[in-house]
Amino acid sequence: MFSVRRRGLQLAIAVSLLALLGIAYARRTDADLPEKFRKRPYSVMSLSVGSPADGWQLRAKRLRPNQHLVIKSNSRKAVYGHPALVLMLQRTARQMSREARGAVLVVGDLSSKFGGPLPGHRSHQSGRDADVGFFVLDKHDRPKRLDRFIAFDADGNAKDGSKVRFDDYRNWLMVQMWLQDKRAEVKYVFVASHLRRRLLDFARARPAFRKYLERAEQLLRQPSNSAAHDDHFHVRIACPKRHEGLCLEHGWVND
Repeated sequence: MFSVRRRGLQLAIAVSLLALLGIAYARRTDADLPEKFRKRPYSVMSLSVGSPADGWQLRAKRLRPNQHLVIKSNSRKAVYGHPALVLMLQRTARQMSREARGAVLVVGDLSSKFGGPLPGHRSHQSGRDADVGFFVLDKHDRPKRLDRFIAFDADGNAKDGSKVRFDDYRNWLMVQMWLQDKRAEVKYVFVASHLRRRLLDFARARPAFRKYLERAEQLLRQPSNSAAHDDHFHVRIACPKRHEGLCLEHGWVND
């Protein structure tokens, strides 16, 4: 009984600390920036500060749902990011809807409005990370729309017994779109190694996709210091241009 109470107290303290951290980050303003970044044009720009694992953001853009994009119900308070990321997700959703006939993008957490520590993650702090759900097929190999993330094994079968399957074609198509996007530089796409292998094998067997294989091999990674990411993609964009000295690429914690 004592150990249960002790764990409960530890949990309450941890939650309180996270809440305090959230307040601290919410109060950050231009005054917390190096002098160079307190003036125009930076004073009217959306800024990604620090690294994904130790950072914050100013004047973030909110990702909003539409007919091509849905946001997970438990992620609706964490949908703020740098405009380059938000606009890329919107473009991806529109393109997927056109090229894969009605596909709907399922998006989870980006960052909180002012960045900083986000419950459930060790990164997602500076507005450059987004969790994106996999496209799936039903038991008859027809596209199925989801509103949640589902984990898959190496054979592409859902681990939760729902009988849906990993859609190699549409998931590869989305990765290829990220590779081709000229307006947002995608730095990494974190995904479990067994699903990475599925996607690369799928592309390798098809001449139309093979030319993107080498770049995809560099882009797709399983993080070594967090969960394997077998239920979603974690996409991260590079530091925005003109953010040198403010935005940091390093910070290899990915969750």
